[in-house]
Amino acid sequence: MTLEHTQILVETQRLTKRFGARTAVDHVDLQIPSGVAFGLLGPNGAGKTTLIRTLLGLTRVTAGNVRVMGHAVPGDLQRALARVGAVVEEPRFHSHLSGRENLRIIAALLDDDAERRIPDVLQRVGLAARADERVSGYSLGMRQRLGIARCLLNDPLLLILDEPMNGLDPAGMQEVRVLIRSFVDEGRTVLISSHLLDEVEKTCDMCAIIDRGRLIRQGSIEELRGGAGTQVVIECDDSQKARRLMLTLPWVTSINIDGPDVITCTLTGGSAAELNRSLVYAGVAVSRIDRPRVSLEERFLDMTTRLERSEEAIA
Repeated sequence: MTLEHTQILVETQRLTKRFGARTAVDHVDLQIPSGVAFGLLGPNGAGKTTLIRTLLGLTRVTAGNVRVMGHAVPGDLQRALARVGAVVEEPRFHSHLSGRENLRIIAALLDDDAERRIPDVLQRVGLAARADERVSGYSLGMRQRLGIARCLLNDPLLLILDEPMNGLDPAGMQEVRVLIRSFVDEGRTVLISSHLLDEVEKTCDMCAIIDRGRLIRQGSIEELRGGAGTQVVIECDDSQKARRLMLTLPWVTSINIDGPDVITCTLTGGSAAELNRSLVYAGVAVSRIDRPRVSLEERFLDMTTRLERSEEAIA
């Protein structure tokens, strides 16, 4: 079974999950294409784990539809999850058994090839040398990697990892990040839930931001950094003259003078090159024009702050 890069592996339509009066997931429309590392980003309690549990058929939805690998969940669950590997919350094992023995138990429930994959997956996650030690002696990072090894036993096209960086030191985070990127390089898709914005930004190609059960925005990391327009910084010989010109351009907004020779603005149309041409034509000498790098964390805080203000206005 192979999938094109543009194929949608996971899709939800108005997915809602309520626990009594509390709405954990609120009308979420999510699309995850194949061949990417996709981050499900949000603070603790945002609804990320509940959403993952609905994708895996572990929690029945209150309303809406879920499709995984083209199959309905939970209606066609067996086929939907046939090539899916998942770690939900902290991976649990039989602590008195070795890592290898734990994998053999899982492999016995899968196809005939699963047990033959055990040496390869242990090598892949860096546990080959410790595979015959009891899991009770494993660090949290080792248990996380053993959880990923367990996911690989059925040669999945889609891996779902719930907070894979939790509790790891910087070296452990780097190891998991490299591992995830290697899966994507092989053409697999990896869905990662996390509250660690920096790690999502470093690891993922695409991201969906969730807060209070709602999907705020989804897209590529670059798109999410960009916000509603492209911010640019201009250094010129006369910021006041530049501002007067920009006010005549409908696709230039949020114009701020930061000094006698520095001005910032947002482009909602056009381009930095077009703005530069307009300034030079008007007699403004431009020495620099570029786009400052906005972190995903800054954009996330901006979006969630706007959500809070919107809710306060409604209340």
